[in-house]
Amino acid sequence: MRAGRSLSSQLLRMGRAAGIGSSDGRIRFVALTIATAVLAVTFVSVAATWATYEKRTERGAARTPVLRLHEGQTPDEAPLRLQMYLDDVHDRQVEVVFVEPVRPDAPLPPGMSRWPGAGEAVLSPSLAADGVGDRYGRVVGSIAPEGLASPGERYAYARPADGSLTVEHAMLATGFGSPDAGGFGDLATVRPFSVFLSLLIAMLGLPAGLFAVVATRLGAAGRDRRTALLGALGGSRRQLALLSTGEAAPALLLGVALTATALGAVLVTDMRIPFVGYVLAASDMRAHAWQLVGALIAAPLILAALNILMHRWTGPGRSTRPRAASRGRLVKVGAGLCPVFLGILSWSPTAFATQGATQTVVLVSLLGTVGALATLPAAIALLLSAAGRGVTAFGRRRGLAGTLLAGRWTQGRPGYLSRLVAGVVIAVGLLSVVQVYPSMHSASVQGALAMRERFGHSILTVQVPHGAEGRTGPWSERLPSGAEVAVVDSTLGLANGAGEVREGPNGPVEVRQEVTVRGDCSALRGLGLKCPAGRSTGAAPLSESTPALRALLPASVAQVGVSRGPLAARQGNVLIVYSPQGEALPLGRLKQEALAALGPGALVESVGQGWIGGAALLSSQLRWVTLLGIAGVGLVALAAALNCLAEVLRFAGSIAPVSVVTGSRRVYVTVALWTLAAPLCAAAALGAVSAVWVTLPYTTPPRNGVLPPQMLSATVAVVCALAVSVAALAALSAVRESRRWRPRHD
Repeated sequence: MRAGRSLSSQLLRMGRAAGIGSSDGRIRFVALTIATAVLAVTFVSVAATWATYEKRTERGAARTPVLRLHEGQTPDEAPLRLQMYLDDVHDRQVEVVFVEPVRPDAPLPPGMSRWPGAGEAVLSPSLAADGVGDRYGRVVGSIAPEGLASPGERYAYARPADGSLTVEHAMLATGFGSPDAGGFGDLATVRPFSVFLSLLIAMLGLPAGLFAVVATRLGAAGRDRRTALLGALGGSRRQLALLSTGEAAPALLLGVALTATALGAVLVTDMRIPFVGYVLAASDMRAHAWQLVGALIAAPLILAALNILMHRWTGPGRSTRPRAASRGRLVKVGAGLCPVFLGILSWSPTAFATQGATQTVVLVSLLGTVGALATLPAAIALLLSAAGRGVTAFGRRRGLAGTLLAGRWTQGRPGYLSRLVAGVVIAVGLLSVVQVYPSMHSASVQGALAMRERFGHSILTVQVPHGAEGRTGPWSERLPSGAEVAVVDSTLGLANGAGEVREGPNGPVEVRQEVTVRGDCSALRGLGLKCPAGRSTGAAPLSESTPALRALLPASVAQVGVSRGPLAARQGNVLIVYSPQGEALPLGRLKQEALAALGPGALVESVGQGWIGGAALLSSQLRWVTLLGIAGVGLVALAAALNCLAEVLRFAGSIAPVSVVTGSRRVYVTVALWTLAAPLCAAAALGAVSAVWVTLPYTTPPRNGVLPPQMLSATVAVVCALAVSVAALAALSAVRESRRWRPRHD
């Protein structure tokens, strides 16, 4: 037993010494350290995402109102009357729960110690920091963390000053705590867990996996010789595993230590994620600390296993040279799977057109994208390996030693080629996805921004709540000096898109909206409408002379009725408050005054705010794509750089003796161009072609993403320039190495 332990310790020490003493030991150490940290961050991110979604859902369910009455309970006996109110602050959604507790002992939601009094409000810390002041009532407290879905949520509880929440105009609740989380606050705006997890795997997991493979195979030639020697001496797989583990252990431990420091900070304090601004709750992380620690430990274990599995083992009593028969087996499997994933990508546009962006279609489409990016390098490597036969034949016919050598080298090394081109192919693919995905929504975002740029806060709409129609006159008298107000009376509502379709005696008939604008003459003329004589109602077309109404009303409305009449609104009416001079109106103050005078449900918005708010929400969600995409591309670029640096060192050391045979050092340039520059340039061109295929789900109708050809052309040009630079560096290194080369026993 003691001898076995001694041998195991010796093998671990031998592996560590071999890793330090190899020519590319430093590069491999750096690569394995970074790969461990990156893989650990990826696993911890997945665990943190799961923890965040689970705890956020738990808190959301705990504060969801129970809207069913107890048996035998009448509506008047319900302890709580609620009304949900959606507002926006700095174009970000805010949810306010207006509440009227009927009894002093009415149940409280989580995060609240007491109910606010009449005309008072309790805000979340983030909402209070946004400077809303007393918009919803006099602020008397803050919602505790257990009452918020996330630390950065904008949420509030408020109590009307006039007791306007009656049984007829409110939701009746008996308490809080539902088995399912309601769509309140942040829970109404987040993507499903499966969609976000797929995005995380595609943008971060795939580059991390590539980095792990590249790191474990750096310096593969020397380790393969050591493995073959160990097998020839009768070594077992266990002994090979110990040797490999000893070689990689220092880097793996350092990578885990670096990640553990960051994990410790996340467990101690809330952390705001850069660029996206989301606040990660430390309490959620501590509740799942064991899962996070397990994810951290899994990274070095998987890398150690990968490091062992990617060593070729020849077994005792065989040649000390690696077996050529097993070369490229994994590459061939990957290349065989590539058409399957490309087929999924070809099917995705049809699925989006017929089934819509359902969760299943989105997940299958993401699977096709990840699978294609993972297997395309293998397919391209086989193509380049096959092309190596042509290069070999060309060099043999022309008597070109460098071309012949490069062709033979390329022809039999599909694994080397797949690692060489993987960084280029995946980087081009990720760049394309990051470019295309946000562009699908650019039309709506640009339209919303154009609306804001044109009108700003000079035109506001006011939704009058039911029961407050008689109070609109007194409220309008307190409007800022110079502001005008008109009433829009629509049969189908304001800005609801196309007209309604109903069944008629002769088939479907589209019911066009009937819209009437009422107000005094100055208000009508300010909107570009002619004031009718007396009390008559006239018709006016919508055109460029009525830009405000054209922006407010749907495209299905071609003309409006114009009427001089009293300002008092009726149920379903919308008030238009605007400045004829185009000056910005005090939106915050008007919101506060409308809520105080008209009661809960009085919604004051700038023109097109629904689009603006949707664009802002979409923009915040797309920041995750940009953040993860940039991180993924950076990892791929770093992996490619380390791999190319290792290849330069390998090239210089292995080809140094060639000049002795050929009598010329120009052979180094030829071999470097064929084995480094040519594969990288070909991978860039083929990667650009494959990027078009990978982005098919986003660029083919019904989706309208755009993949700029200029971006692809610039990417190919940059990669080719870098490829030539790498080849030149390799050739110069080989020349310097050849001057120092002397025959050795290996």
